[in-house]
Amino acid sequence: MSFTAASTMGKALVGVPVTQTKSFRQMRAAPAGRRSSKVVAMAGAETAVAVATRWALAVPTMYAVVSFNEYVTHRWFQHAEFNKTDWMKALWCKVTGAEVAPKCDGGGHIEHHAETLDDMSLKTDPKWLKSEPAKMLENSKYRGTAFEYDITGLMVIQMLPTSIPILALMGFSAPSGMAIILGAVAIHAAVWNSLHPAMHGMEDIPLSEGLNVPLPLAKMLRKTGYYNWLYKNHMGHHVMSGRMNYNVCCPGMDHILGTYCPEEEWHAKARMPAGAETRDPYPAGEYNRRLQERAEKGMVAAELVDGVELELEPELVSA
Repeated sequence: MSFTAASTMGKALVGVPVTQTKSFRQMRAAPAGRRSSKVVAMAGAETAVAVATRWALAVPTMYAVVSFNEYVTHRWFQHAEFNKTDWMKALWCKVTGAEVAPKCDGGGHIEHHAETLDDMSLKTDPKWLKSEPAKMLENSKYRGTAFEYDITGLMVIQMLPTSIPILALMGFSAPSGMAIILGAVAIHAAVWNSLHPAMHGMEDIPLSEGLNVPLPLAKMLRKTGYYNWLYKNHMGHHVMSGRMNYNVCCPGMDHILGTYCPEEEWHAKARMPAGAETRDPYPAGEYNRRLQERAEKGMVAAELVDGVELELEPELVSA
């Protein structure tokens, strides 16, 4: 079914403008001029209601679609659970005709977890930086924490298969549907970039490198209950070794699929390094400052938790 055909069907589902609201006999009895003007006015009003309804429904609909796509990408690609899910691999082979399903490497996300301490800071000790997982992050300016424009472009492509049919059934034209998809992805990228890089101590990403909100607005948002919830939810994701709380900016799918872990459950399992209790939640630039401090002072000690050096968890560095 073409986008246009689905869009026409969708308009019927949401509410098609009705041009004849009286019986034929009643229409004939009314003067032609008055009858015509009333029909046009009523049709216009109903069209406005239908359009307003579609656009109002587009907001929660796209939120759900983004939440779904964020969850699927984070869990099965970035955490490489695709490699452990037999039915997904079988489906891939059936659809593509391949004999063997490809192996996901997570695009550096698994290594990002290995580098992150439970207070959200990143390891900077020489032993870690010489490890193979750390070397895989060297080509990423933001060490896998930011949505740069190339990543945002990939998300647009990823959103198309799920978004287009839904928006078409809702009655949106192809241009309107594409505008909605681009807007949803842009908002997601801006929220991600105002939240994720800084919480891990990386620099705030400038608009020249990725979508973001103005820094003054970002600082205001970080004080809201919404951002506070997102922060703690993502901290739980890291504390639970990337096995829970896959949604980062658009919570929802974790609750539906049973992978949501509330703070009261993960907090007791957190292994906080020294100074975690006084760490700024969004210490943008912290990572580079720590590297510089180590270089100036010749510090070689590893980050310690309860006086013990952390070891790499095998499942985090091998998908």
